[in-house]
Amino acid sequence: GFIVGPIIGGLLSVYLLRAPFIVAAGLNALNLILALTVLKESRVPSREKLDLKSLNPFAPLKWALSFPALAPLIALFLIFAINGDIPGTIWVLYGTEKFAWDGVTLGLSLATFGLCHALAQAFITGPLTKRIGERWTLVVGIASDMIAFVCIGLATQGWMAFALSPLFAGGGVGLPALQSLMSAQVGEDRQGELQGVLASAQSLTSIAGPLIGTTVYFFTKPVFPGAVWLIAAALYLLAFPILSGLLRRPKAVAA
Repeated sequence: GFIVGPIIGGLLSVYLLRAPFIVAAGLNALNLILALTVLKESRVPSREKLDLKSLNPFAPLKWALSFPALAPLIALFLIFAINGDIPGTIWVLYGTEKFAWDGVTLGLSLATFGLCHALAQAFITGPLTKRIGERWTLVVGIASDMIAFVCIGLATQGWMAFALSPLFAGGGVGLPALQSLMSAQVGEDRQGELQGVLASAQSLTSIAGPLIGTTVYFFTKPVFPGAVWLIAAALYLLAFPILSGLLRRPKAVAA
């Protein structure tokens, strides 16, 4: 999807700018029909009474922050999530205005990123983690992302953005390592609760990230269009104190 989708969307936009949206809507409608007619409900209805305390949206976060070693890792996760939303928000705007890309080139650039990301997840993340451990894999991911952000912010030619795709994909090895570190802080019976907290946190950053990215880009574009990327790289500087403490900390044992 991350590879084929952008290519199809880019090609369709050549014939009609609205075509990618129309086709996407049609595919979603087809998916809905299949879900209603083919998939069966797998969840067994619960007989437990509803606990009003469980409806408190801040209760899971309070639970997660009760683990001292987990709080800084969640802060790192928020930084990752915000920076992860910025490229997806301004990539098309930046490519169009900075490099004069058309729809096909934009689609190819996103497909190249998707391909590099898939290859990194399949062939690099696991072996790298086994070789240097989750902590240093996290460091590698953050360093790769920072360098990629700085380079794309300073890039002057469109081919440079394509060349940076492997570096952006290298940044993707950090998040799985971070999630593994967070999972080690809680017991096996609380993993679902932890994933729920992370999903909620990512939902919040999916609101904040695009707002931050587009606002910064709008105000800095007349002076320096690449500033938004440099600011995203600078955001990772907040992770350095956490990483320093993490690398000195003994390995956690799940409780």
